[in-house]
Amino acid sequence: MIKINTNYKAYILKYTILSQFIFIRLFLYFFIINTKQENTFKNLLNSKDYKNNKYIIIQHKCKACGLFSFYKLSVGCILKYLIEGYIPIIDMKSYPNIINGFDTKKSNVYEIFFEQPFGYNLEEILKNAKKIQKINDLWKVCSPWPDQRELPFQESKRYFWSNFAKKFSPIKQELISLSNKIMNNLFKNSKNILGVLARGTDYITLKPKNHPIQPNINDIIRDVKSMDDKYNYDFIFFSSEDQAYKDIFFKSFPDKIKQIKSKINLNYDYKKKQYLGLNKNVNGNIEFNKLYLLNIIILSKCLDLIATKCNGTVGILILTEGFRSIKIYDLGLYR
Repeated sequence: MIKINTNYKAYILKYTILSQFIFIRLFLYFFIINTKQENTFKNLLNSKDYKNNKYIIIQHKCKACGLFSFYKLSVGCILKYLIEGYIPIIDMKSYPNIINGFDTKKSNVYEIFFEQPFGYNLEEILKNAKKIQKINDLWKVCSPWPDQRELPFQESKRYFWSNFAKKFSPIKQELISLSNKIMNNLFKNSKNILGVLARGTDYITLKPKNHPIQPNINDIIRDVKSMDDKYNYDFIFFSSEDQAYKDIFFKSFPDKIKQIKSKINLNYDYKKKQYLGLNKNVNGNIEFNKLYLLNIIILSKCLDLIATKCNGTVGILILTEGFRSIKIYDLGLYR
């Protein structure tokens, strides 16, 4: 049985009143105006009533979208359909995508990385539930929050999404535990860590329209040096899918750089101008996505952060408890 925190309503209201007008209206509706649905919502949490509960299966039929593109849209849709009295279930099995390697015979890959709301799973819903609907055009029907183009978030908004995501679709506990073990091995007992996330490869090659412009790697190195001069970090945890960026960073900070070692060599062809997810060494590679998620978890636990605008940074800000100092590059969008 899933218990509800009775202070949750007041807790969220306290922070949403500090946010933008539309943000306020949305959650006032959820927690105050929509009081008629409150008892129904509590009942949904207290029983797996496959006969009477309404379930909605959420699909994001984007072939080239990465893990946190799926996740941010899924979290936004979970909120929307909870408000409407549904139990939302994320489906990344029944349609081809780069996470399942375009193989719909695989299990629901979402459940490899994240928990479904209220402890359900897709298979049991399809087998047992009587009232099921499906949606797949998420950009039209769900709020795009949290979105990379809004970075950095207002703290009240970040605080809400962080707590909402951790409550309704948290990362699998075994991955959290593994990230803690990796951090102990990398940093021993040090907490004085700067996290750096740099997005390269297809972003700097394709310059995808309406996606955030990425900074030059030399500008990132300059800012890391400036932060290191100020705080004298014990270690710098650097995360990037771009091997060229990794090599440059290691040469710049040989005594402080820490990374998760990977056996996966992308061999990304910059001349081919291909989306990273379609790379033969990434497409359908569960281990690559686990490694990516572990990097995001560790970055979220660093003392300070320097990051480019991308969906991975959205993930960091959802997971973090907060940073002492943070820099996110805001350079506009590719046109």
